[in-house]
Amino acid sequence: MSHPDPALDQQFPSTAVMAQAARRRMPKFAWDYLTGGIGREEGLDRNRRALDKVTLAPRYITDLGKPDLGATLLGRSFAAPFGVAPIGFGGMMWPQSPEILARAAKALNLPFALSTFSTVDLERIKVLTGENAWFQLYLPHDPEIAEDLIQRAERADYQVLLVTVDIPANTRRPRDIANGLSAPPRLTWRNVWEMAQRPGWVAETIIKGSPEFKNLMPYLPKSIGLADSTRYLLHLVEGHMTPARLKQLRDRWQGRLIVKGILHPEDALACQKIGADALVVSNHGGRQLDAAIAPIDALGPIRQAVGPEMPLIVDSGFRNGLDIARGLAKGADFVLLGRAPAFGVAAMGAPGGDHVLRVLKAELAGTLAQLGCPKISELPKFLTETRHKPA
Repeated sequence: MSHPDPALDQQFPSTAVMAQAARRRMPKFAWDYLTGGIGREEGLDRNRRALDKVTLAPRYITDLGKPDLGATLLGRSFAAPFGVAPIGFGGMMWPQSPEILARAAKALNLPFALSTFSTVDLERIKVLTGENAWFQLYLPHDPEIAEDLIQRAERADYQVLLVTVDIPANTRRPRDIANGLSAPPRLTWRNVWEMAQRPGWVAETIIKGSPEFKNLMPYLPKSIGLADSTRYLLHLVEGHMTPARLKQLRDRWQGRLIVKGILHPEDALACQKIGADALVVSNHGGRQLDAAIAPIDALGPIRQAVGPEMPLIVDSGFRNGLDIARGLAKGADFVLLGRAPAFGVAAMGAPGGDHVLRVLKAELAGTLAQLGCPKISELPKFLTETRHKPA
């Protein structure tokens, strides 16, 4: 197993430490966007509390050797059962953050999902990441734009399309509204002051270029000014995903189709019915509905509905290797993390992508070793609720 760099490991031994360093290096509006939720941010807290309630019963008297972290998903073998979740505005967290994480994911043989609202275009990421690249699609309600995005993904030879369905309306996220968030960041006196406190971020941004929605820039009307571009693009993807529209996308896309943003068993069954290849059980990191169920709690009912063969991926609130083990123990086949990898890059720059993914992998390996668990598929046996369940 690959290990974290010893020098970086001493300085940044965990994603919690990386988060502290990232906060010191990012402008407040970028930090608020990355870490914030919606409403009173109870959903963020619920995600954390639900994960913390998942306890595991170790077995120390065992012949276990080195745990096997290998995972297979949608016909591909990966070095570990987790990957990098899509994050919009990625280059605002730290300049070229998506490119840094894409390279690291390829090097460690983990999947990397690129957001439609990324600050790097999908063609570039496919070159950097190869077969490990997934394209996350917010399906525009304009059919010509939707078709062009799909064709671009096809021409770039993406094999996996990750369609997100949990954005039926533009949300009011208090932190982002207060910060006047846009891409590129608006030069208000407040934001200029915040950027002035982070000279490293500013210097890197000047060198690498101001963040823009690279995938969507070709679709902006020429009459739209910079100040209104973010608002226009967000409204471009509003609207509920109807069963008919999802079926049309399934028929159109010849590769693997993953549906992201599922929390209800009936939605899971609807996706299964139209032929989705996998589901991401997710509440969008606590950013869409403050009262939404934590995905770790939604896994059981959804698994019961779709059966054992449907691949289930989970995200929202996962921060470390123990959390990954918790998600797998509760029935997920794979875990996606968004904020934790972003912390690593913002804390360290280019070396952070590789380091944060290696730390997560080492933590997961350590968790399995502590449990006496030989491989990830055995993790559900170590749930305390399973251990005490009557025969």
